[in-house]
Amino acid sequence: MIFFSTLVSALTGQKVKDTTSGFRAVNKDVINYFVDNYPTDYPEVDVLIRLYKRHFRVVEVPVEMQERQGGKSSITPIRSIYYMIKVSLSLIIGAMRTEEEKGGK
Repeated sequence: MIFFSTLVSALTGQKVKDTTSGFRAVNKDVINYFVDNYPTDYPEVDVLIRLYKRHFRVVEVPVEMQERQGGKSSITPIRSIYYMIKVSLSLIIGAMRTEEEKGGK
């Protein structure tokens, strides 16, 4: 979480603490934007950057998470590393595309 908070903060210029909870409340303008622009692969982190880059207002509200009461997490150390690499590359490439689009206009 610290890694993605740092990466998202660097890419958006805004301090972001929780990038992976996926807990979101949005208004109709964001819903309309998401109709055509919602990322399908690992959206939690990508959504934040897309919203910041399109100047939607983003406000973090602390959410208290409870410890798992049963079952087993599907997240293994290997999956965590894979997730970090894949999402990081996706965010960096997306940021580069955004910069290229700005330069091409």
